Amino acid sequence: MKRTLYFFAAALWLSLMTVAYASAQEPLGDLARQQRQAKRPSSAKVYTNDDFAAVKVTQPEAGAADKTDKSDKGDAAAKPEEKDKDKAKLAADFKAKADEQKKNITQMERELDVYQREYRLKVAVYYADVGNNLRDSKKWAEEDRKQRTEIEAKQKAISDAKQKLADLEEQARKAGVRVD
Repeated sequence: MKRTLYFFAAALWLSLMTVAYASAQEPLGDLARQQRQAKRPSSAKVYTNDDFAAVKVTQPEAGAADKTDKSDKGDAAAKPEEKDKDKAKLAADFKAKADEQKKNITQMERELDVYQREYRLKVAVYYADVGNNLRDSKKWAEEDRKQRTEIEAKQKAISDAKQKLADLEEQARKAGVRVD
């Protein structure tokens, strides 16, 4: 019984000390401000958000817009429209090229997948019959080597096509066009 009472008293004392310690601490924001004030360098000015007031953006006066030449407005309006048309045409060209390249990559990946399945089937048939190993081992080794090189060539062609697509997307990005 005494042990339980001592344990309860120690837990109560510990919780009271924790509450007293937590209430004595200052808010974190106040501590950060104090640290910033203490660490301010004297030789170089460091600008913080506290140094800037709300910046007011002024609108041009209505009379200033009337003073501009109307022929300049017509030329300025025509140029952005032409740029938009050129950009749209450029985007369509890049998109068409990218779609064609993606289509080619998909076709090559399908062909590779079919070729690999056929190869695995041939391997399974060859190793299923022990007599084939004994009769045609040299012929099998040549066919196996040939098919593996063809698979590697197809995989290289796919990686080259993917690189070409990445280059095309990079060219589009540099031209300011997004191709998805």
